[in-house]
Amino acid sequence: MKKYILIIIINIILGQDFIPSNNLILNQTQLFFKWPQINKAHYYKIYINNHNEYESENNSIILSDLVWGLNYSWYVCGFDENNITTDCYDEMNFSINSLPEDYPNNVNILAYEEEDYHPGFTLLDYESLNFSLVIDNNAQPIWFSNKDNFFGDRILATQFLLNGNILGFAPGVGYEFDLNSNILFETPNDYGVHHYVHKTSKDTYFFIDAEIQSHPCPVECDPEYPNTISWQGDRFIEVDKEGNVIWEWNTFDYLSLDEYNPQWVDAWMSQWDFGGNPSFDWTHSNSVYFDEESNIVYISIRNLSRVTAIDYSTKEILWNMGDSDFMENIYFDNDFGFSHQHSAQVSNENNILFFDNGRDNNPELSRCLEVNVNENNSDAEFVWEYVLPAEMLTLSRGECDRLANGNTLISAGRTGNVLEVNSDNNVVWHLNVKDNNTPVTIYRSERIFNLYPNIFSFEVNNLFGSYADNYQLSNSDSNIEFSIYNKGWSSHTFEYEFLDINQNILYASEIEINDFSTEDLEVPIDEFADDIMFLKVYSKNNPANYQIIMLDNNFYIGDINGDNQLNIQDIVMLINHILNDNEFIESGDLNFDDGINILDVITMVNIIITQ
Repeated sequence: MKKYILIIIINIILGQDFIPSNNLILNQTQLFFKWPQINKAHYYKIYINNHNEYESENNSIILSDLVWGLNYSWYVCGFDENNITTDCYDEMNFSINSLPEDYPNNVNILAYEEEDYHPGFTLLDYESLNFSLVIDNNAQPIWFSNKDNFFGDRILATQFLLNGNILGFAPGVGYEFDLNSNILFETPNDYGVHHYVHKTSKDTYFFIDAEIQSHPCPVECDPEYPNTISWQGDRFIEVDKEGNVIWEWNTFDYLSLDEYNPQWVDAWMSQWDFGGNPSFDWTHSNSVYFDEESNIVYISIRNLSRVTAIDYSTKEILWNMGDSDFMENIYFDNDFGFSHQHSAQVSNENNILFFDNGRDNNPELSRCLEVNVNENNSDAEFVWEYVLPAEMLTLSRGECDRLANGNTLISAGRTGNVLEVNSDNNVVWHLNVKDNNTPVTIYRSERIFNLYPNIFSFEVNNLFGSYADNYQLSNSDSNIEFSIYNKGWSSHTFEYEFLDINQNILYASEIEINDFSTEDLEVPIDEFADDIMFLKVYSKNNPANYQIIMLDNNFYIGDINGDNQLNIQDIVMLINHILNDNEFIESGDLNFDDGINILDVITMVNIIITQ
């Protein structure tokens, strides 16, 4: 039986080998760089514009000090343990766009307490300017969306996803898109998405769609108005990634038509008098939030000043909270006095957290409000509030997000303010945005660690060869060893698969890797090894962002003449190579000491004798 020392040639053929790809144009100043590993590299240096250099222990790095409106070149070199260069890649290029021409000219941080500030960037939108962005703690822009890619030249971000993409909506359309504003999902044309879109861990999408039906004009209608008018309610819809409806809940099916706010009847009559055939804005819902742990859907119905909890399985209303004047069945003794609220969600403490606009209250003040509903839904208690100063009253928009450190991030809607307050209600960060002294409306905001919750690279151990001339891996024990580096700020399940040449799965497994962590893997290939195989690695929640390598089992170390055999001809050629002091060839380094000498000849002779 032959006892050759097997070498597997590895060639990256598909996935993303260099990130960013050559000549890419970007809308961000924080950037993830990744490159194919370099043989015998103990560490790497990446060179930006030939003078700025950065060091990395593995084949990827995040850089955060790039500048808007510049062209960049970059290349990478590997260094061994003696700080000697082992190899360098050719120079590549990318460019960063300038900020939009309509970027606001007065963006300021009015308060900043570094010790209490929750670390990270803030995702938000400049709604009145039609684009979304990410800023750092100093309000410096890190990323902005390309609004031209979306319907109506407008995109408002509502959720930064753990797969690294962003969720948002344009007029009538919900989107999932990447940092380059490439659209990966959009809601079906059958719906007119408004106010909000939310993605679940099941890869489904919740959104709100208006529903119009004909019903009698409410009793407040004067006699000169039609007996039957158009009522606009809402449908809360869940679809899968193919756009198929998974779940639907319609206000016309579950709310009584006797539950309405007469204020909006007056508004409808005024619109009718102005001309046209308006719809009575019955519900005007503005958020839907599915809490997967409790299996409850929470909706915010603005024009009824109501937050509703719905059993996802039965679709029955568990409770309504809000203004009892517009509610047939009263669920709680306390209505908490909120009015025309926005963005109801579940806090980290399993409480209901939302933005109370305070419209028509006396006095009119906006605030964040947190309420606890007990386990049997029989009682609700006030937990916490933060009342915004009078100058931050916003009669529409607004959001409150509970952060991991207990602070709360507050978007004050049309006032152009975003606050972070701690549990003692002290302001630890205050963003104020104006354009020509006019407040820029901010619809939603969210704190994220950086732009990259889901990035990774991997390296194969005992690597030989090069990216340009095919990689080679010593595999004498018939195992493949490699390391996966999770460089993202979220834990992820990584899938790794061995495929044959027809992409049939020969072996598959997965591993959970914590944020900013590394896992070393060893896979025996004896039972499924094929002449040509592929190793594919990707995170489970973003399979499109995969990396793949080709494995060729037809190369053996010591086969100097490349005839797939070890014999006297290879010994002669190796001796001649040593005597002529030719350049190092890895196929001749049989003892893996990074040199070619008499010891390699002896090793080859022993292999041939014992085969």
